[in-house]
Amino acid sequence: MGVIIWALLNVLLTRRRRLPQLVRLSPTSDDPVVEALADAQPVPRFADEELDLDVNDLRWIISVEELELVDEGGCNTVVGLDDTVWSYADVLADGLEDALADQPGIDAVHHTDREVVLVRSALSLPDVHAATIRALLAINRNPRMPRDRPLQPAVMSTVADSVASIMAHHGFVGRLRMSLEHDESDIGPNDLRCPGFYRVFAQDRLVQVVGLRDGVGYHNDDGTIVNARLRFTVEVVEIATTDAAESIELERGCEVVAGERILSASYDWVPATIDGIEHVLVSKALPLCDSTTSRAAIVNRWVSGLPWSVPDRLSWEAADTAARWGFRKHARDLLKHRPRRLPQSAAVAAKHGL
Repeated sequence: MGVIIWALLNVLLTRRRRLPQLVRLSPTSDDPVVEALADAQPVPRFADEELDLDVNDLRWIISVEELELVDEGGCNTVVGLDDTVWSYADVLADGLEDALADQPGIDAVHHTDREVVLVRSALSLPDVHAATIRALLAINRNPRMPRDRPLQPAVMSTVADSVASIMAHHGFVGRLRMSLEHDESDIGPNDLRCPGFYRVFAQDRLVQVVGLRDGVGYHNDDGTIVNARLRFTVEVVEIATTDAAESIELERGCEVVAGERILSASYDWVPATIDGIEHVLVSKALPLCDSTTSRAAIVNRWVSGLPWSVPDRLSWEAADTAARWGFRKHARDLLKHRPRRLPQSAAVAAKHGL
């Protein structure tokens, strides 16, 4: 009986989530795609290359299908992009999402990944298809930076300045700074963009590092930024000496604490505001930090999840660290969590004679 009731509840909940499908308009012409292609004047993406595709191929490398309204933010259309579309533009970096949102009749656009764009529109599917072609041709000729893009180093540094007193109040008096010499256009995928704070537990040569990473926000034409958010990270690093200042190095324009990373945690898309950062700090980061202030506390944390899991680290890596620190019983317990026939576990056991 309980199974039947549960199944009925699932059906009712599913029906409740399902939204009424938008009524689409009739196509604006016999073939809106033909009209979009009639005005097509694509250019090569690079000066030394030729665009070797017939523009009529745009009909086939872009697909448009109905999407049932359930949990996709009201989007009723899924646009598929064949790999060949990248001959015309880098659809992520060149701003296809914004260019498509600017098309008449397109109410909302969400570029979920390289090959999928979700759209909300009452236009007919052929008209959405034509709108996507026009948007692609627009960024082919005039690439635009996406509205939602990385925060400049100066902005990230300002965010860090705004929470410095809060971090100091909780013992994070050390400051990790970042270079402000690069503007937004110079930000590459390997730039850390990570100002941070740290506190030291010298007896065990441990440093807890809180980083503000990967800031992004929606950039308006007037220079204002809304919906700024970042990744909030916590790391525990074992350093070579008791002096943390001696372990600070410059890496890709950011100061980092050099040493062995013992554990780490990440909290994604935290509002880049004083209140947003403080909330995550107090509710999530500090409990982790307060439970990892010594080597003994860390290994106790690792074994606390047994036999089901080991927090923050792979069990054999945790066992290796525990044994190196002299916590041999903890190390043996951690190895029991995974069969010793695993090469990594066997290697750790042999290394430390466990």
